[in-house]
Amino acid sequence: MLNPELKLISNYHIREFTRRVLEKSPNYFWKIASSSTGKYHPEDENCVGGEVKHVKRVVKVANHLCECWDVVGNQRDYILSAAIMHDLCKNGLEDSGYTVAGHGFLWIELVRDETKLNEDWFKEICRLVACHMGRFDTPYIIGEDKSLMIIQAADYIASRRDILVEVEQYAN
Repeated sequence: MLNPELKLISNYHIREFTRRVLEKSPNYFWKIASSSTGKYHPEDENCVGGEVKHVKRVVKVANHLCECWDVVGNQRDYILSAAIMHDLCKNGLEDSGYTVAGHGFLWIELVRDETKLNEDWFKEICRLVACHMGRFDTPYIIGEDKSLMIIQAADYIASRRDILVEVEQYAN
């Protein structure tokens, strides 16, 4: 699981919410490569468990960007939670075998039974997950504020083939 990444979230309620969502993630999430074509992510992510390695990288970069831009407290926790959950439904609710456009919106289906759907913190995490791909997704939503810029930049940087973000190996 993503326990080291979850531990970075300071707010107990946000951390436990994120943990519950991970427990509901599609089974394929834990096994797929980060790129269905092998073109858009580092080579070491194009294997079983590669998507989880990508998520670890996104969380690490997002955490560094929060530190760089002095994003602290709950706003930092929202970003880290979104970084953990951003690709949970990358290939759809069921594994389609390829990246689904607009997949940042699909994870909401995993939490329909949550009672907190109308709370501001939940809406903020939803916004960050939904828009994490910026100009590389539909709808095209580019960073309108610091939090959105951080999640989009973290996902972009972590997916570059020429930037190595060191993380512990994920064992499936």
